[in-house]
Amino acid sequence: MRGTLSGVSERRSCQVLGISRAGLHRTEASEPRRPVADPPWTEQLRQLIQQYPTFGYRRLWVLLRFRDGLLINRKAVYRVLKQNGWFVHQRVSTPRPRVQGWTSRASRSNERWAMDVTHIECGQDGWAHLAAVIDCHDREVIGYEFALRSRAKEAERAVEAACLQRFGT
Repeated sequence: MRGTLSGVSERRSCQVLGISRAGLHRTEASEPRRPVADPPWTEQLRQLIQQYPTFGYRRLWVLLRFRDGLLINRKAVYRVLKQNGWFVHQRVSTPRPRVQGWTSRASRSNERWAMDVTHIECGQDGWAHLAAVIDCHDREVIGYEFALRSRAKEAERAVEAACLQRFGT
């Protein structure tokens, strides 16, 4: 193109013609790729698939390459499997349903209690644990135990404190 138009830059010529500069340098002889014919080992691959139906392309390639001694590329095995639709079908996993939380229905106080233990950072002293007992009807904290450890004894003391708070001695 440079030889035909003197005094006009390549950039300007491409702008006027509406083509990219990279497209200018492409050869006109480039043709679209022709479809690749099935290689001679396709029948051997089909027999392996019938023998080992759960194998993927990597394991099939290993068998062809090292057991049968064929000098083939792993990507070539992949391409043949893709062209012929011979891939192992993946099981589609359906999403599991979310666990439905139950709302606690207590019609009056002291009908149902709930307990929770939480960890609280205490600066230099490290972590402490708060075991709290709440009434599910009025959502009031009725007993708690705050301790450095979180053992069954601390939970038991929180329940004792709740019983003393609600029922007395």
